[in-house]
Amino acid sequence: MGTAANAKKKKKKKKQASVGMICGIIVGVIVLFIVIGFLIGRSYYSDKFLANTRINGKIVSGKTLEQAYDLLGADDLPSKLTVTTVSGKTVEIKTSDIDYEISAKDSIKKFYNDRKKSSWVTALVSKRDYEYIETASYNKDKLDQIVRTADWGSTATSDAIVVLNEDGTGYSVVPETQGDKVVDMDRLVALVNTAAANGEMSLVLDKDCGVYESPVIKAKDVQEKCDKMNNIFNMYITYDFDYTTETLTGDKLMQMLEVNEDQSYDVDEDKVMAYVEELAAKYDTLNKPRKFHATEQGDIIVPPSTDAKYGWWIDQEKTCEELVQLLYEGKSIDSIKPYYYEDPCGYVYTGVESARSANDDIGKTYIEVDLSAQHMWYYVDGELDYDCYIVSGQTTSRTRTTFPGVYKLWAKATNYRMKDRNADGEEWDTTCDYWNNISLCGIGMHDSQWRGGAFGGSIYTWNGSHGCINMPFEGAKYLYDNVEIGTPVVMYYESDDSEDWM
Repeated sequence: MGTAANAKKKKKKKKQASVGMICGIIVGVIVLFIVIGFLIGRSYYSDKFLANTRINGKIVSGKTLEQAYDLLGADDLPSKLTVTTVSGKTVEIKTSDIDYEISAKDSIKKFYNDRKKSSWVTALVSKRDYEYIETASYNKDKLDQIVRTADWGSTATSDAIVVLNEDGTGYSVVPETQGDKVVDMDRLVALVNTAAANGEMSLVLDKDCGVYESPVIKAKDVQEKCDKMNNIFNMYITYDFDYTTETLTGDKLMQMLEVNEDQSYDVDEDKVMAYVEELAAKYDTLNKPRKFHATEQGDIIVPPSTDAKYGWWIDQEKTCEELVQLLYEGKSIDSIKPYYYEDPCGYVYTGVESARSANDDIGKTYIEVDLSAQHMWYYVDGELDYDCYIVSGQTTSRTRTTFPGVYKLWAKATNYRMKDRNADGEEWDTTCDYWNNISLCGIGMHDSQWRGGAFGGSIYTWNGSHGCINMPFEGAKYLYDNVEIGTPVVMYYESDDSEDWM
């Protein structure tokens, strides 16, 4: 029985040894597989990024270094840096001209070298995220030189302005212009350098980048002023010169005004006076020589003289003052006459309105006196109405001589006392029945009954008047009764251009 028991024990121990051996073998095989798997994984990741690895958000797991370079664009060295100006023009800078390089490869390679190949197993269940900022290196001096010598544009910035339209019909706003002319080159150089250093191969320059001058006055800022100027431009003031008119409007009117920022305006009085002076130069006839068809002498030129005061003479100061006021009122005027000079006695320097034309202001109704022939004629509408002989101023003295020129019948009187003294010291005091005043210096056409009916001929050369036109009683009365105040009186000698009567 002992022997059987021992045999049974031996058999049991043998069985247990077999089981242990089998377990050992299994464990060994597992360990072997693990080791082999580890070695295989280690070998696989020996030249690759570990699992669950990202660089700048891109998965590089299982990628070789070169594959990672390609995935992340580390090999993509840009060929040029493009700068777009505010006007849309582009300036291209070749990277090869500035020795341009980028740092991506160095950063990626560092991540690659820092990995632990033996930790490939733990990488399967953990994440590795790497980030890098790409930096660039380049030759700054070369880049600065290229930027400073490039053609960036030449259009200057301009403010919005109000201009007169080409067709002269009014004003419009020319909008502001954003120029592309660089006014701060140092600022531009700095911006391009920053872009190059950051690897930014496209740089857009806007109006606020500090490189350009910006418009100060915008179209919206001057639109109200433009509207105001158009309102003034369409205003008009029409001067009536009897046979024609002059209208002040449009650009000529605008030249006299300055529109302020608050849309009020100031009137330039000097420019207004210059305009009034133009009117006077064009329409004044006082003290100007005139063409005239004389009864006996034919076509002549009647010279002006200090005594003869027929014609229009614009009072420039009063007309200017009135025009300035009208411009400030801002109202259009359909018809207005300029002021004409008025002497202290109330005599106004004008002529016969109906006789006024571009080439004449005497007309067809006038008194004509030929001082050489000592003859007077009175014409009405071109037809002779009356004539007689006369005696004019004695020509032995300039003080007594009757000056030629176009006079005007200023006033009439009866029983008129003629009392005066001339520069030669001669005095007179007498009375006439009919006085027809034709000057503002005491010259009249009057009856001279003391002459006993002797008129005409050469009497004036040795026994002439003191300057007046002595007439028969009937002649003086006829003028008094029939000739209207304001009628021109044309007096002349035979042509003598050498004499100065002014």
